[in-house]
Amino acid sequence: MAALILSKRRALQRSKRSFFSMELKSRRYAYTILLGLLILMLGSCSSIKRNEKQLAQGNYDEVVNSISDQLKNKPDHKDKKELIALLEKAYKLAVKEDKRQLKRLEAEPNGPNSSNIYWLYKGLDQRQDRIRPLTEVMPISASFDNYSIPLRKAKNSYARFLHNKAQGLLSMDVREKAREAYKLLVEVKKLQPDFSGIDKTLAVAKDKGTRHIGVKIKYEAGAVLPAPLLKELQWYRPNNLDEFWQNYYFEPRNGGFDQSVQLNINGLSFGPDQLTHETITREKSIEDGWEYAVDRYGNVVRDSLGQPIKVPIIKIVRATLMRSHQHKEGVMQAKIWTQNHDNGAKNGPFPLNELLVFDNVYARFEGDQAALAPEDLEMVNNKPLPFPTDAQMTADLGQQIKSSFTRWLKQQQ
Repeated sequence: MAALILSKRRALQRSKRSFFSMELKSRRYAYTILLGLLILMLGSCSSIKRNEKQLAQGNYDEVVNSISDQLKNKPDHKDKKELIALLEKAYKLAVKEDKRQLKRLEAEPNGPNSSNIYWLYKGLDQRQDRIRPLTEVMPISASFDNYSIPLRKAKNSYARFLHNKAQGLLSMDVREKAREAYKLLVEVKKLQPDFSGIDKTLAVAKDKGTRHIGVKIKYEAGAVLPAPLLKELQWYRPNNLDEFWQNYYFEPRNGGFDQSVQLNINGLSFGPDQLTHETITREKSIEDGWEYAVDRYGNVVRDSLGQPIKVPIIKIVRATLMRSHQHKEGVMQAKIWTQNHDNGAKNGPFPLNELLVFDNVYARFEGDQAALAPEDLEMVNNKPLPFPTDAQMTADLGQQIKSSFTRWLKQQQ
């Protein structure tokens, strides 16, 4: 009987715990929903207050952009009515302020004002385009004007102002001013791609703003070179050397150069063909099988498990290595000179030297190959090579020195 009562009590306790657990889960769920609603309400209130603050500070376009984005993303926004009221007010005030500024600027038409006039008309037109789609699906009260004619006139006036300013800069015949003119002319082309003579004027500004550099390689070393080799040495056409405001030329140019750079090769020498021999003895201990360990009585020694112990048999192997070394060097010496044609200043010399080394090592051996080291085997696999001729080394040195010359030029940019 006592056991039955205890069992009922436990069942009742489990039932209560289950009820309390379900109630706790229900409360948590309700709290979560309330918290979500509270966050939404606070976010909505925060958005309205933020836009009201922007409106009070005169940041009308910020309000127009912010609210129009919200309504586009959420057409059924719960605060739609308040947001639409703010949007209408911000739009009206923004248009009124722009027209007030336009009236003031257009009363005193001049070159610098053309920029502000154009951008004000541009802003008026873009603001209309931003909210016009919303007025077709929502009860938004906003008036729209056709700005196509005044916008076109403002754009033409602004383009003429920029073009005239660029022409004035070009007339100064100063490289930095020509670069400023080029930037203005790029804006003109963006505004009016068909502006009269714009491409030709852009080309003039680009040419006047660019530093034109003539480059030449001159051979002055004492050694007489065959004509084809000399031509190859002096041929120089590196890739990717030009920059937007810096062009390199390797032939005469109409209009001359702003700067000249010349590489004078004034030294060329070669060492003799050298062949040296060396005999080296190699010796190494290697394992050559195994045998059972025995004690001094000749009995086989066993380990703790009773197994016979094996010991390696060490063998001494020897080999004689006959090593040969081929060696030849070539040196090309040069100097770089520069001249600024704007002021006649000369700079240099800047030394530029190149070393070319021919090395080949090969070998043969007698004896046991196992005695050789890995590097010995590499030499054994090598073969003797013909020594490079002076002409071959000259061509290779020429490529090296021209690569170094190119790096030097890029460092000056």
